[in-house]
Parts: sequence; C-alpha cells; structure tokens
Amino acid sequence: MLFALGWGFVPPMYGQNCPNILQCPVLQQTICDPTENDSTFWNEDPYTFSNLRQSADLYEGIADLTMRAVACAGAEITVTYRIVMDLDNDLLGETVISSTNLPPPGIVFANNALNPNYSGGDTVWFDKRPVPASSRFRFAMETHLSNDTLRAYVRWNTPENPNQYLAPRMPEGQHTIFWTVVQNGITRNCQYSFRVTDCAAPTLFCGNNLIDDIGPNRSYTIFAAQFIDFVADNITSDDDLDISMRRAGAGTGFPVQNGNPVSQLTLDCSNLGTQPIEIWARDEHGISSHCNVSVQLTDSAYICTELPRVCARTYWDTTQVIEQVETIVNWVDTGSVIRTHILSELPDGCFNLDTFPAYPVYIAPYKSSDPLNGVTTFDLLLISKHVLAIEALDEPWKIIAADANANGSVTTNDVVQLRRLILGMIDQLPGNKSWRFFEEDCVFPPNPFNAPNCANGYNFDVMPFWAYPEEIRFYGLKMGDVNNSALANSTQSVPEDRSVKKVQLPDISLKAGEVMDIPLRMEQAGSWLGFQCSLPFDATKMEITDVIAGSRINPQEFASAQPEAGMLRISWFDVSPQTLLPDDNLLLLRVKALTPLRLRDVLAIPVEETVRAITSEMYTAENIAQALQFEFQAPANSLSGTQVFNPQPNPFTAGTSIPVRLERAGQVQVSAGNMEGKTLYSNTFDLSEGAHLLDIPATTFAEKGVYTWQVRAGAEVFQGKLVRL
Repeated sequence: MLFALGWGFVPPMYGQNCPNILQCPVLQQTICDPTENDSTFWNEDPYTFSNLRQSADLYEGIADLTMRAVACAGAEITVTYRIVMDLDNDLLGETVISSTNLPPPGIVFANNALNPNYSGGDTVWFDKRPVPASSRFRFAMETHLSNDTLRAYVRWNTPENPNQYLAPRMPEGQHTIFWTVVQNGITRNCQYSFRVTDCAAPTLFCGNNLIDDIGPNRSYTIFAAQFIDFVADNITSDDDLDISMRRAGAGTGFPVQNGNPVSQLTLDCSNLGTQPIEIWARDEHGISSHCNVSVQLTDSAYICTELPRVCARTYWDTTQVIEQVETIVNWVDTGSVIRTHILSELPDGCFNLDTFPAYPVYIAPYKSSDPLNGVTTFDLLLISKHVLAIEALDEPWKIIAADANANGSVTTNDVVQLRRLILGMIDQLPGNKSWRFFEEDCVFPPNPFNAPNCANGYNFDVMPFWAYPEEIRFYGLKMGDVNNSALANSTQSVPEDRSVKKVQLPDISLKAGEVMDIPLRMEQAGSWLGFQCSLPFDATKMEITDVIAGSRINPQEFASAQPEAGMLRISWFDVSPQTLLPDDNLLLLRVKALTPLRLRDVLAIPVEETVRAITSEMYTAENIAQALQFEFQAPANSLSGTQVFNPQPNPFTAGTSIPVRLERAGQVQVSAGNMEGKTLYSNTFDLSEGAHLLDIPATTFAEKGVYTWQVRAGAEVFQGKLVRL
C-alpha cells in the first residue's frame, strides 16, 4: 500500500520520528468471542483442529486487528501485514496470510510458512458458505489517512463488494500478526500475538420451583436437569456442557464432588419446607453460570406427619380420584385481607391440608384444564334429545353437566357451545370451568339447579388438624360429558376394543390449482345417529375450501371447522337414525391442490399427539360408539338403478342384514335357504325409494353351515351364499 502525503510542511514534533507506529502491544492480546460458532467458517479437516473440542470445526471471533502510525508529509508510505496462524493448535504457526500476496476468496494456504514469499501451500477453505465465489470473503486491508495519522486494518471483503469492509472472524487459537510501515527508507515493525478464545458463559434458564411430597421412603431425590428450561452455549454443544447443583449457600464456584459435577441431591424429613437450590452449567472452557430455584418439600404422604386429606372424586364412580385439580384454602385475616393457600397434589391425586390459620377457612377445588375431556358429538345428541323432549337425561347430575354455559338451564345454546368446543372454535366453555365440584353430601333433586345441600366448598371453623375429617371429600362433574366418558386420572384409558368402521376416500392425484369434490363413503351399510372426526392434512400442499354434508345427512346439525392450519374437525348428529349404504356420500370435501399431489399423501395423514385432534368415531342406532378409520380406495364408477350389497356381517354368529337401494318405490322379496334348495325364510316388503336394511333373523339358521340368500326386486334377482359360524 503506497500513500503520497501532500503536506507543505513537516510538523516539528514528528519531523525526526516518522514513520512511527503508535502503541504496539507488548503482551499477548486476547480476543473475547461471545458469538455462536458458525460451522461454515474455519472447518477444514485435517488442517483445522481444536484440542479442547476434539473437532475440526474451530469457533471464530470478530478480531479488531488495527495498526496506527504517524507518517511524514510528502513521501510515499508502504504498509503491509503478515498473519501467522496455528490452525491445528499444535503450537506451530504453519499458515501465513501476507497482504503482499493475498489468497483468493474463501481460501488460505496452510503449510506455507517456510515457502519463499509465503507462496504455495495446501488449500484450506475457511469460508464454506453455500454462496457464489464472488460472495465469499477474502482477506484485505483497509486504510485511512487523516492529517499525519495513518490507520490500517485487517479486513474481509468480497469480489462483488470490494469497498465494503468488515472485521474478520478469526479462528480459535494463538496467532501472531506482523505490521510493517516503510517511509523515506525507514522501516517500522509491530509484532504481537493474539489469542481468540471463548468468553461467554452458558445461557441458563431455570424452570418453575418444585413443590412435591417427600415420598414413602422418607427421602426425595431431585435432579439438576429437571429444573432446566433452557441451557445452551455459544461454542460448547449441549451434550458437552457440565450440569451440576447444590443447596444454596453451601459453597462457591461450580459444584463438584470428587472432581465430578453433582447431578442429583437427596432430601429427607429434615429438609421439609422450602429449600433454595443452585443449578449450574459449565462449558468446555470452564466458564460457568447458575440460576436459583426452590424445592418445597411437603409431608403429604403421612410419612413425617399425619394431616387431613382433601380428595375430589367423580360423581358417577366414587372410587375414581380426579387428578390435576387445584384445591385452595381461603380465609380472611384480622385486617380483612383475603388470604389464599394452594394445596399440593399427592401422587394419588388427593391433597394434604397442610395449613391451619387462626381463622375460619373455606376449602374448594377447581379445574379448568382439558375442557374437551369426555365431550363428544354423542353428548350433543343426548343433550339435544333432552332439549327436544325426545329422551330426557336420566340422572339429575347429567342435567348439571349438560349446562355448558352455566346459566342454570339446558337449552340449544349449550349444544352450540359444546359443538364449538369440539370443533376447536373455542378453547374453554363459558365461565372457564371444565369441572364442577360439590360437597360429599350433595344429593341432586329432580330439578338439580335448585339443590340447597350442594355447595361448591366446605367452611371450617378454627380447629387443630386432628379435628378435621380424615378425608374431606368432593364429588366432581365433567361439564359437557353426560355419558360418563371423561377420564378422571392417569390410571384410566380409552377402551381399545371398540369395533372399527372404515370410511373410504378415492386414491387419486390432482394437478396444481385443480379443485375437486372428494367423496367420503362408508365401507359398510349401517344406520347412524352421528359421527365426529379429525382429518389432518398438509396445508402447504392442499386447501380444504368447503365441507358439504352428504345427501342423507341432516345439514342443520352438520358442522366443520379448521381450528389450525392442517386440521379439519367435523361433527354431525341426528336424533333419528339415518341409513347410509356403501356408495352414499357421508360428506364431500372441496379441495384445491396447491402443488401436484396424490391425495393419500396429504389427507388423513399421521399426526403427532401434540396436534389438536378429536377422536374419530361414529354412533350406531343402538347408541354404541365405534371407531372411524380412513382408508384410500381406487376410484370406482358410480352405480345406478337398484343396488343390492353383500350381506353384513358374513360370516355371522346370529342374524344378518342385506343392504339395498331402490331406484324407485316397489316390492322386494328376501329369502334364505339351505344348500339342498329348501327355503328357510322368506318375506316380502313394500319399500320406498332409497336405502334399506333387510334383516334375516337369527332363528333362520338353526345350525352352523353354509346357506343361500336371494333378493328379488322387480325383474332383477340378486343372490349369494351365507356362512353361519
């Protein structure tokens, strides 16, 4: 770099001392790197290697490598730099970058330290970003001359923006820079070492404080990992961070025991109450950080003390304890201030009454979580029958559960609110109550909204803990659940032995931009009171623009919603059973392909449990819930005229039914016989146009074996074989 200084005079103070490099460091300079590692820089095995991390991926830090010199006026000045780097951390500088012979973009040359003019060497890509060569960084020098002061900087720029400089990101390790300034035959040098090292402590966030019971063995073990919400370091990977813990105030610095981090602590009865705990994280460079949590250890399992228990059980089955209930104790102190204490849940779902203030107390449970637990379209059907006076709910408590909007009555609006909950249009029922609780002696009268003995909580006067009942019991009702299907605790599970009914979809492909109505049809004929389902789909590839009820579905009680991208929920019921045959459309999905697609790859796709989905199920005319399963079938041509479908079930153990559809009203004869040709059953029906199920009674088939069936409709005859098991 040559500079001609156009001064008309020589400042007297610098006339004999220029050029002169100012403030050249004497000691090694430390470049502190707080940034995250970028694996696209300085990562070239085997030329780069970190002894500490045992990896070729060197972390990098922004380096301010600057030289400032006083220059003489009117003479050319030359500035150069040479950086000797130790990329493999073997304490030998094998890689030289010289400003007089700078390497191409993205490259430095290793093992060139002893070569003439530092030429040649092995190519090392320090910039592996997936960008064009014109956008890769290269080493450069930026200079500025102001009056008598010259500043030079080691910089990066790119071929496409040669005048846009930024400080280089130098790799970890110890390196040396040599600055040389020449003017008027005088040479000045500045040499110093610099080390790029990590200086950022791990980022550590602790989670909520812990409240728990001491447990049956009079001890309680806590683990450092269970309190950490987030931990990460700019350089050290999560798996290589050291995690430790200790009781607050029991020491300083990173906690170790026999030289190893302390991953767990065991508390006992002497540690009841609140214990402050320190959680620590340490990176590979020995830099550490910590956060504080507290563990409130209670004796709610009657190990160290014996306290009254508070339990909430289901109204319909008093053996089932309702879990995850918030139970509070309220009282008013002498200053008329309302005080609240929340009890800690025990492993069995009950609580210990562990506070006894010197004031009368009020104890009540609450639960607003999981409002969809036990609520299905079948509940809507039962509540609608009650509202329409078709079939009243047979227990007063069910009427309370049906009051979804908590206004003291059961109306169509309750059905509307529950359907909105099922479809995901709302996340909570009005009043934000998922459950309602009542005292143990609550007995609902025929009009359950007028129940004077059904308070929501207990009032107790001041008394010692041993004077309380051994168990303070509540009974709970799941709002919206009128058929006892809610799960009260983790020991219960949804029955897995339910019959499965299949819904068939065409296995077709669509072009980008194509709009099509996709039919969903039942595999087998049946009479149904309703159904609900979740249909997950890939919203990046397909849109569902409309959901249309099939011709045999009452559209007034048919509803759908998309509560989130990629999830369709559908709910339908009818107070009268509707017969659907295999070629009847249960519904139509109007879809638009955003990309070329095959339907089975983007619709009814598997989803994670975290996705908001409802159980897919159908309800028979006998009020039995059966699981729904979606399957894709090759598209078939539509049928017309009179249709007779295969008997179902077949084989069978009792009777069977033959699904038929008549193009027009007429007379239909159904018969069954044995293999010798003897008729065992025959009946003639005058049927209306549409779908029907023709039953053949079980008494027709006295023994196991093979039989025949026949259906005559006008001039058409359909026949086949039956097998009784």
